[in-house]
Amino acid sequence: MSSARSLERRRTWKRRRVTIPAMLSVTACALLFAPLLLVGCLAVDVVRGRRRLTTLRAYLFSLQYLVNDSVEILAAGPLWLIAGLGRNLNGTSSIRRHQRLQAWSIRVLARRAEQLLGIGVEIDERSEEALGDGPAIVLCRHVSLFDASLPALLYLRRDRHTSGVVMAELLADPGFDLLYQRSGSVFIERDNSAEAIAAVQGFAAKLAPGSIVVIFPEGRLFRPELLEKSLTRLRDCDPTRFDQVSELTHLLPPRVGGFSALLDAFPEADVVVINHAGLDCCPAFADVARNAPLPSNVRVAVHRIHRRDIPVDVAERSRWLDEQWLAMDRWVQQTLTITGSG
Repeated sequence: MSSARSLERRRTWKRRRVTIPAMLSVTACALLFAPLLLVGCLAVDVVRGRRRLTTLRAYLFSLQYLVNDSVEILAAGPLWLIAGLGRNLNGTSSIRRHQRLQAWSIRVLARRAEQLLGIGVEIDERSEEALGDGPAIVLCRHVSLFDASLPALLYLRRDRHTSGVVMAELLADPGFDLLYQRSGSVFIERDNSAEAIAAVQGFAAKLAPGSIVVIFPEGRLFRPELLEKSLTRLRDCDPTRFDQVSELTHLLPPRVGGFSALLDAFPEADVVVINHAGLDCCPAFADVARNAPLPSNVRVAVHRIHRRDIPVDVAERSRWLDEQWLAMDRWVQQTLTITGSG
């Protein structure tokens, strides 16, 4: 066990020796040359007849992201010192300090996303109430990098912090790496299911009684080509389940493993399902940048399911999760049709 931890520590510092200087350097250059880059972006927009100044908006949002990330990196050192030279990083006080920094970063980026990119969030009172408090396991669809922080943002409006099950690829972002590792989230490898489930189980076993945990059961961003591949694979290896989920058009078939591990290790938690529509036309940042500001808000629907209504049997739980996903898919289609985006 100690050798595994030592190996992981070496990997971590090997990664951070590259990512931290790179992020700080890019941010310094973006700030240093900001006057020239702002003029350049404006010139591009004028020459191409972009009255909404999409290039300028994209640059300003990117600059805010870089600044936030660098603030997180620079704050990590003092927070490490305050935590007894890192000895108490997992202590309650240290986690709360990192959570406050995380909350600041999410709120600032959410404001800039709305001001610059037109990504506002529209949620009705009923859905707002359905969020509730912990203990809860939050499921959310995943179609864009921008929806990754949607559950955290919604709960921050209620002064509640969330932790998450996060894909390890995001460790390439050094601010995210430092901050989220210390504020209660767990990072898992996408294609190593046995180790990933074990990591989720260990993470869930340490959760405080009132925790709110976010997981994206699709495991990756929705793309039509990925849906086709997923359905083809299910048709070949699990025809029964293929028949259940073959009508999906806007969501990938959910993976039950990590979600089920969370449920078993966190037996008091309800399930909160967060659905949304409005980012489907702009899955990548480049798409958002070309269309900024987006013409309509991201519409959000939330419902809460009491723990007693969730199957215990794994096979029944899988069918139940598929039913939730099919209902979400129908809602997305209806919403996109009503808003003229479908």
